[in-house]
Amino acid sequence: MRTAILIAASATAALAAYACFAGPEPAPDSVTPPPATPVAFAAPAAAAGGPGPRASAMERRAAVAATLAANGPQMLREGRLQDWWRSGQAQCAALGIDDCQRWLRDAIAAWPDARAAALASRTIERLPAVKEAQARLVQDMDTPLSQRLQRLTALREATMGREEAQAWFGREKAQVGFTAAVNEFAAGEAAAMSLAARLARVEDLRGQHYGAFYEDLRAAEGPMGQYRIELGLARLDASDAQAADQLRDRLLARHFPRERAQEIAQLEQRSEQQQAQRNAYADELAALQRQYPDAGDQDYLARLGQLRQKHFH
Repeated sequence: MRTAILIAASATAALAAYACFAGPEPAPDSVTPPPATPVAFAAPAAAAGGPGPRASAMERRAAVAATLAANGPQMLREGRLQDWWRSGQAQCAALGIDDCQRWLRDAIAAWPDARAAALASRTIERLPAVKEAQARLVQDMDTPLSQRLQRLTALREATMGREEAQAWFGREKAQVGFTAAVNEFAAGEAAAMSLAARLARVEDLRGQHYGAFYEDLRAAEGPMGQYRIELGLARLDASDAQAADQLRDRLLARHFPRERAQEIAQLEQRSEQQQAQRNAYADELAALQRQYPDAGDQDYLARLGQLRQKHFH
């Protein structure tokens, strides 16, 4: 089995930030994974032409609320309502407001787009129902990620409505959909294609899955995301470990400054060594369990202790 090029279970938060795909749900909060990038709404008030540093607490709150209201409809249309909400919560806490839920709902009510405000309010109201539904959803991790995403999306849309699900989860859906598509492509037809053709297909998949989020999510990949995709696709042609290491060194030199490239190479080598150790332990443990079907057998327990000592001490 090939190793996935992109891992969709954490965040980048993405990319993940997506523990919501593992069953049983949620782990820890499958409704509101943290945004990939913190969203800053308000510039310093004086620079924005608003109250300066000596402004009263009431004036500062009003200025932040006005900025939230102005930015909200656009972020909702971009499928980033949860980013708006989380950043609003952070700013609310910084302002020392006691009831942030109420304050943010008031900010939504002040949106200049009444239809967007109504959609945002419905979305927030239905989030507890989505969280409850997801808590009952069990998905097998052996099921392809694309199928798990499809099932989760269907559940969200059935529970809160299609528009509401898109407003809250739209960016996340685009990001995870791309991850799933790249991994499936790498595990299948990519092997029969040239590297240039593979990279071109990945770009097609970006356009297909990122859609309206293309610029934002493409930027969120950063050099590391692009490096990992290219490395994963190029490694399909690596004949042995030495060739794979040489390939990694070339790609690191292409994507990063020298010192940073060396740091990444060391981290990856350490990670690969640890993974190899875990794999070796799992293989030997499976063989031991076949030899001793009775887990209470004293010989088995003694051998198990020796195995653990060998690999982890």
